[in-house]
Amino acid sequence: MNKVLLISEETLKTYTPISDNVQSDELRFGILQSQSIFAQESLGTNLYHEMLNLVESGDILTPGKIVYKNLLDEYIQPMLINYAYYLCIDNFYVKFVSIGMTQNRSEQGDKIDHRTFQYLKSNAKQQAEFNDNLLRRHLIFKSGWYPEYNSGNLNEGQLPPIPSTPFQSPMTIPTTQYNWGSKWRTSGSNCFNAMGALCNGSPFPTWFGSANNSPGVPRG
Repeated sequence: MNKVLLISEETLKTYTPISDNVQSDELRFGILQSQSIFAQESLGTNLYHEMLNLVESGDILTPGKIVYKNLLDEYIQPMLINYAYYLCIDNFYVKFVSIGMTQNRSEQGDKIDHRTFQYLKSNAKQQAEFNDNLLRRHLIFKSGWYPEYNSGNLNEGQLPPIPSTPFQSPMTIPTTQYNWGSKWRTSGSNCFNAMGALCNGSPFPTWFGSANNSPGVPRG
């Protein structure tokens, strides 16, 4: 199992409500899991492994790898902080001990109810998904900066990057037919949805890559 951390335990404590007196080994599992699951899904296995190798070797600090350092600092780490916190909440709520699973108790306060636990999980996940969305958006527009992102050479058990948003909207947006003005548009090259005309076979509207990412503004 990979043991390279893309965020430290201290960073996780600094940017989340986790107390400083929580032992680092209780956080390490959540960090490693968030990397292996969520970072690998967004980056794809090739770019994910490249980031791990650069961090482990220290080469990410060299001038030639400045774009990878920016990717780590500005996009990957903010996402991982919230995903790791999201996963660690489970460990704070219950513990596996020799007699089985027990709910944590403390002399410093009462245990939280399940509804509060679910709220904390949901809030952490929403923040993580927001930062994950920023990461995926960056990779779409700057994919040429990262050759590993576009590499199609994958072995068994490796994942391609997933560019679609991690947000799961409860709203249903029609894509096969949408009444645009006085005409009905159907699926295919003229596919429309509530955001406007879509690129061929893409979930993104045609204005997605424009200068300010707003409808009606041509690409710069």
